[in-house]
Amino acid sequence: MLYPFRSRPSRYARSRPLFLALLTTCALPLSLHAQVDQGTISGTVEDPSGAVVPGAAVTITSVETGLVLNGKTDSSGVYTFSPVKIGHYNVTVTAPNFDKAMLSGLMVNVSQRLEANVELHTGDVSQTVTVQGGAEQALQTEQASTGQVVSAQVINDTPLNGRNFVFVAQLAAGVTQSNGSRGEGNGDFSANGLRAEQNNFILDGIDNNSNLIDFLNGATYVVRPPPDALAEFKVQTSDYTAELGHSAGAVLNASIKAGTNQFHGNLWEYWRNDALDALDYFAQSKPEYRQNQFGGTIGGPILKNKLFFFGDVEANRIVFGSVGTYSVPTALMRQGDFSELLNTSLTGSSAPTVLYQPGSNGTALLACNGQQNVFCAAQINPIAQRILNLYPAPNANGRNTYNNYITNINDLNNTVDWDGRIDWNASQHDQAFFRMSYLNTRGNYPAAFGPVLDGGGYGSDGPTVNAGQNYALSETHIFTPTLANEFRFGYNWAHAQFLQQSANTDVASEVGLGGIPFQANNGGLPSTSVSGITSFGSPGYYPSIEYENVFQILDNVTKVIGNNTFRAGVSLESVRVFVTQPIQPHGAYNYNGFYTSNPNLSFTGYGVADFLADSMRSASLSNYFGIEDVRWYDAGYLQDDWKVSHNLTMNLGLRYDWYQPAEEQHDHQAYFTINSINGPGSGTGTYLLPKSQANVALAQSFQTLTAGNNINIAYSANRSLAKSQFTNFSPRLGLAYQITPKSVARLGYGIFFGGLESAGGSPNPSYNYPYAFSSNFTAPSCTGATCPTDGITLANGYSAAIAAGIQNFLSTPGLVGGQLQTKTPYTEQYNASFQYAFSRTLSLTTGYVGNVSRHLQAITDQNAPVGLVGPSDNSQTIRPFNNFGGAQYDLYEGVGSYNSLQTTLEKQTSNGLYFLATYTYSHALDDTGTPLDGGTNVYRNANLYPIGIEYTNSDWDVRHRFTFTGDYALPFGKGRQFLNHGGLLNEIAGGWSTDLVFYALTGNPFTVTPNNTGANGANTRRAILVGDPYAAGGTPDASNASTSCATSTRNIQSWFNPCAFANPLSGSLIPNTQTAANPQGTPITSPGAAAAFFGGARNQIYGPGYQRINMSAFKNFDTIEGQYLQLRADIFNLFNTPAFGQPSGTDNTNGGVISSTRSLGSFTPNSRFFQLAAKYYF
Repeated sequence: MLYPFRSRPSRYARSRPLFLALLTTCALPLSLHAQVDQGTISGTVEDPSGAVVPGAAVTITSVETGLVLNGKTDSSGVYTFSPVKIGHYNVTVTAPNFDKAMLSGLMVNVSQRLEANVELHTGDVSQTVTVQGGAEQALQTEQASTGQVVSAQVINDTPLNGRNFVFVAQLAAGVTQSNGSRGEGNGDFSANGLRAEQNNFILDGIDNNSNLIDFLNGATYVVRPPPDALAEFKVQTSDYTAELGHSAGAVLNASIKAGTNQFHGNLWEYWRNDALDALDYFAQSKPEYRQNQFGGTIGGPILKNKLFFFGDVEANRIVFGSVGTYSVPTALMRQGDFSELLNTSLTGSSAPTVLYQPGSNGTALLACNGQQNVFCAAQINPIAQRILNLYPAPNANGRNTYNNYITNINDLNNTVDWDGRIDWNASQHDQAFFRMSYLNTRGNYPAAFGPVLDGGGYGSDGPTVNAGQNYALSETHIFTPTLANEFRFGYNWAHAQFLQQSANTDVASEVGLGGIPFQANNGGLPSTSVSGITSFGSPGYYPSIEYENVFQILDNVTKVIGNNTFRAGVSLESVRVFVTQPIQPHGAYNYNGFYTSNPNLSFTGYGVADFLADSMRSASLSNYFGIEDVRWYDAGYLQDDWKVSHNLTMNLGLRYDWYQPAEEQHDHQAYFTINSINGPGSGTGTYLLPKSQANVALAQSFQTLTAGNNINIAYSANRSLAKSQFTNFSPRLGLAYQITPKSVARLGYGIFFGGLESAGGSPNPSYNYPYAFSSNFTAPSCTGATCPTDGITLANGYSAAIAAGIQNFLSTPGLVGGQLQTKTPYTEQYNASFQYAFSRTLSLTTGYVGNVSRHLQAITDQNAPVGLVGPSDNSQTIRPFNNFGGAQYDLYEGVGSYNSLQTTLEKQTSNGLYFLATYTYSHALDDTGTPLDGGTNVYRNANLYPIGIEYTNSDWDVRHRFTFTGDYALPFGKGRQFLNHGGLLNEIAGGWSTDLVFYALTGNPFTVTPNNTGANGANTRRAILVGDPYAAGGTPDASNASTSCATSTRNIQSWFNPCAFANPLSGSLIPNTQTAANPQGTPITSPGAAAAFFGGARNQIYGPGYQRINMSAFKNFDTIEGQYLQLRADIFNLFNTPAFGQPSGTDNTNGGVISSTRSLGSFTPNSRFFQLAAKYYF
């Protein structure tokens, strides 16, 4: 269903008429048009002497639809048709005293300015001279942007696991797999060193981006049509013109096929089975895998030359197995008998584990009738025993108490998607289309312990949903051959959801647990950690439910004046996102073995024993809440493509982007901003809430916490709370100079803003109190022979706390906020390239591409301890706001850079051969990680060091990357060069084609961590690189004396040499100085003195790269009237070469060990596998 949002006016809505008036005032005098998914045909008409021919009649005709557009050359002999739909065109030129000239075989690609120059010969206009373009047709002479166009044929012929065309973008220069992004498994990529979350996905000119805050759909796009439905797509990686905005990264611009004057279509089924898969390099067995992917397309005329239709549908049915190893209670443990813990051969421990009477503080051994480590029946809680008996019985690892249960689980992933498009060429003056796309993926991850006990993990537990809808409506009106207007409306909807196994069943009460909140989507057991066995219960942050509704209105116009093609337009986009992702809405219980231990001795206590005794160490419970964020993204642009001379074109543009900080629909958000930090416990800040919330009662406990830390509670009339930036003007400049008919030089520069990057749930201001909070229940200290629990029992749970109001139990709540004045992230991009055309189908491009990024989102903990304290001290006391926990604080201060040399050799299809080869030599650096990939872990301590100190190799940096894709129709069989006849020989040897994809790239960087005691107050620490990490032998650094040096490197046993690293100073060297009289003690607050405990930079060295060959072989069997059957086999990782994952990153003896292969995509084995298919074309 479409999630309903109720709207209320904001100050931004009230100011929008002024904003629109300003944009309209700028746009009207120039009257422009955006051609995001269309193109331009432009050229110069000359006579044999090179003189221009003004006033020549020029006609372009669409080969597919018969659409005819007429125009004339201007006084400079230049003609321009813009916009024109992508496709094949013929250009016809007539002029008095000249032969008619026809230029055939022109292909207009997405966002392309195609130069089609025509030479007229003296003669009779009744004579027609048909020519084809020369080498200049392979040149990009009208634009300075960088990118790659991929045709429908290439998309279909390329071996694609799961038929996800987004992966084809990784064949372009400057593009690489996005290391660590949420959508990496579904094709998300990094272009020119920028974050994957900064890419912009466009479908038929309409926004197709996922705005879900956590990308629960597993991608940064919403719908993904099958390859057979695409006309083509273009990935534009740098310096595109001003009509494109939204994000600072690449633009992946795809177009759905349109119907033509001929009925056409196809049917297909792709099949995979683990029987055809090789064994993974590190695996002992192959998990079950079954996949059937089937569908079809059809398109054609409704009214010839006027009205056309196209549609496609595809279904994908996947069963994928996984093998899990777990620790479950033994039969004796379920009866209260823990005598097995005394046998080290069963526990794997170096000493027996001795248990004590629960809560006795280690003063009395646990025994019953003389049997040590055994409960008497009366001591066993029946609810706990009932839950333990829900665990499956051990089935592995002999009688051992660990890793004693192995199970094979089959997960499901079922998808249906379809697209429908209607195109209407009403006349030469009006063309329109309507397109709708639909996606529905349903998955299910059964839990290892069943629907009641659960035990699944985040993202792999219970039913999942990934649904999307995308609509586009476009109408283009051509007033005159030099003036056109286009209006578009788009709608983009998404729904992604993770639910726990028993989301809508009150299983807690069924097993006897009391006081556990239950409501729709909030069923299940508390997330329960029990040391000694695998945890049970529903995961935290479940349920996770996200919706988005995006409405987009665009209006653009084109005006051709002489040699200038002016374009301008406005885009208004309403982005609405709904999120339900409470922290622990059904509670979290913790049994760590404390109560059956002697706190002063090792090898005592056991969590399962604590659980059976109903002795809980700690618990937490959060409220159940939802977030409804609303924001506007408005933009306008001016663009002039100026044909300065016959061989020089300039692209001049200016764009303005305005990104509104999100409002919460019901004003349920708060914003923490820091005024000053003067040392431990001495910060000052402001806690902002919307003015409408002034009457909402805040718990006295919260007011006490804020007052004690000099945090002023204030109310703002600005419903967004944070202030938006109004200065986002981005100039764009491109220059293309055609040196010779076969060569062109290009320069490009532009500023690109990206203010819509999703940063996850935790940094959202709605995660602040009183709208989202967790209450913690911890046990008091032991007194003598008595250790009290946290007061929560299995029978009563949170009943008392709920009755009293759980907000009254707040304890060190977290803070979410940032700088009050937001700053929009932006990137300055620049390139210089040279292209040479060897022929009309073969060209080489080489050049420099670079960028610098500023104001990147950097989510830091600005309430981190202001210094370091001793290992037994409490670092909480030296936070600047020490009544609170960590802060999710957006600084907008991250920086990045990228420099590269890029080369592309491309041969367009001719004589059955196509290939594309690219090489990129590059270096990407930044000082902040992607927020959704643990970005806060980048910073050693945000209150001791500026984030600029973390400037180093980006997580997705790849120094060398080579790609090749090629398709070759073997020249044998009917209609080909050899054996051009039917018969048995043709059936056997004719009609074969093959496609090959080759990747070779170096690895990504990773961080080596220390091998000693951490420092209390450090967010993260790193080892210090002191030698060549790839040189074998040597001696360990004095700080790391126990480490063995590697005898060889760059292998799976030791990728690097741990002896090349030193440890920072051990945190145990910091004295404990805190006392009751001086609770803060004497922390180390000097950045210089503290630096020795933090270590060096992140991403010090690089992991293994890989090379991969994927291959397709397919044969066409002619049937009737031009129809044919195609049988194909796709072979992935042809030579079964493993792509290894990152090594263990600790500077100890085990550092550098590689134990897993690299993930190359969802449902993509690392080892060799096959995909078989049958397709029928008509």
